[in-house]
Amino acid sequence: MRKLYISLLTLILVGLTLTTSVFAWFQVSRTGMIEGVELGVALDDDLMISLDGIDYYKDISKEMLSSVIGPNPVLKNVTTQDGINFFQGPLAQSSRARPRTEYIAFDIHFRLTSDHPNPNYHQKYVYLSDRTNPTYQNATQTKGTFITSMGRPWVNPISFQNGMEIVPAGTNRVYYAKDAMRISARNADTNEVFIYDISQDRYRGFGKIFGAYDYYINRLGVSLDIPAEPEHTIYQLTEFSSLQNDIALDKRSLLSELSLVSETEGIYVYEGKTTISIWLEGWDADAFDAILTDKLFMRLNIRSARFEEVING
Repeated sequence: MRKLYISLLTLILVGLTLTTSVFAWFQVSRTGMIEGVELGVALDDDLMISLDGIDYYKDISKEMLSSVIGPNPVLKNVTTQDGINFFQGPLAQSSRARPRTEYIAFDIHFRLTSDHPNPNYHQKYVYLSDRTNPTYQNATQTKGTFITSMGRPWVNPISFQNGMEIVPAGTNRVYYAKDAMRISARNADTNEVFIYDISQDRYRGFGKIFGAYDYYINRLGVSLDIPAEPEHTIYQLTEFSSLQNDIALDKRSLLSELSLVSETEGIYVYEGKTTISIWLEGWDADAFDAILTDKLFMRLNIRSARFEEVING
C-alpha cells in the first residue's frame, strides 16, 4: 500500500507540474529578454524626436529609452482591441495589463523646423516607415523599422494544426517571438490609432484557429471564444512616391499631423506627440510558450513627409 500511495503522489505531482507549465500561455507567460529598443529619424529629415518634449534628437538609444520603459522591460502575452486598452490575455480579458511590467508604452514628441517660404511644402506629416527584416545578428547595424529575435527551439509534446500542416508530436523546431509582436500608435491630438502586425503575415495574424490556439485547446481541453480582429490593424507601412520621396501616398502608418506652434522671420516650427505601445499579442497564431525566452531587438524608423492623396481613375 505504501508503494501505491507513493506512486499516486508522484502522479499527482507530475500532473500539477504539467498543468502549471501548460497554463503559462494564459497566465504567467512573459519575457524579460529584450536586448534593445531604438528610435531613429532619417539624417536628411528636418524632424527631431524627444521622449520628454524638451530635449530633441535624431536618434534615441536603448539607454535613453530605458529611463522611460525601464532597464529590463518585460513582455507578457497581452491583448487589445483598440491599441489603447490592454488586457491580460485570453483567460483574463477583464484584467488590465500594466505598461512597463507586461507591455511597453511610451510617448514620442516631434518637432519639425522648416524655412521653406511655402507652407504647402512643409513635411508636417510624421509616419512609421521603412520596414526591414534583418537577422538578429545584424540588428544593431540595420536601420529601418523592425522587430527581430534570435529564436528558440521547442519540441511540441502533442500534435497540433499549424496552418496548412499538422505538426506531429515530438517535432523539434525553432519558434520566434518576432512573429507574434504588435506595434500601435495613438495620435495625441485626434486619438486615431493603428495596430501594426509587424510580421506582415495576414494569414497567421490575430485569432486564427490553428497554431497556438489549436495547440493549447488540445493541450488544456478548453474552448475559447475568439474575438474579432481589431478594426484598425494594418499589415503594411505607408508607401512613398518613387519620384519624390518626401510625398506620402497614404496615411495608414501616420503617427502625427504636426501643428504649427511658431513662425519667426520665415522659420516655421511644428510639434506633435504620439503614444507608442509594443506587445506580444496573445491571440496571435505564433504565441507559443517557447517564444517567451526568446531574445528581441527592435528599432522604429520615423519619417516626415507631405501628403498627396492618390485618386484612382
